[in-house]
Amino acid sequence: MTIEERQVALNKMREAHHRSCPVCGDLNPNGWHVSFDVCPDGAVEAEVVFAEDKEGYAGHLHGGVIASLLDGAMTHCLFSHAIKAVTGELTVRMHRPLRAGVAVAARAWVVRSMAPLYLMAAELRQNGRLAARSKAKFMQKDG
Repeated sequence: MTIEERQVALNKMREAHHRSCPVCGDLNPNGWHVSFDVCPDGAVEAEVVFAEDKEGYAGHLHGGVIASLLDGAMTHCLFSHAIKAVTGELTVRMHRPLRAGVAVAARAWVVRSMAPLYLMAAELRQNGRLAARSKAKFMQKDG
């Protein structure tokens, strides 16, 4: 598939299956409405700025917010390949705190595809510096 076709696939999958998602869902009034773009290398990327209401400790984004963004990025990477899958295992490693009010760049890619199992990876950067990295196993979902 071309980049354009993969972007169309991603958008169709999101609209069909994730309209209420707290990360990307357009029907979720409390959601973050993150929009992911397909990259030439097969990854997906997005940039988001979180407000202070997403902090745990003052000045630091909550770990659950970080994990959710990483998980959402990996899901969207699979969407760009027209694959609907659920998270089976998620590991997150924090490298440095992420601050509210400063852009966070999310990137996710497929490490290995062994349908129906997909090994995924993602990372978050702030000001160009690695802040969090994740590995996950996703299982393809029927229907």
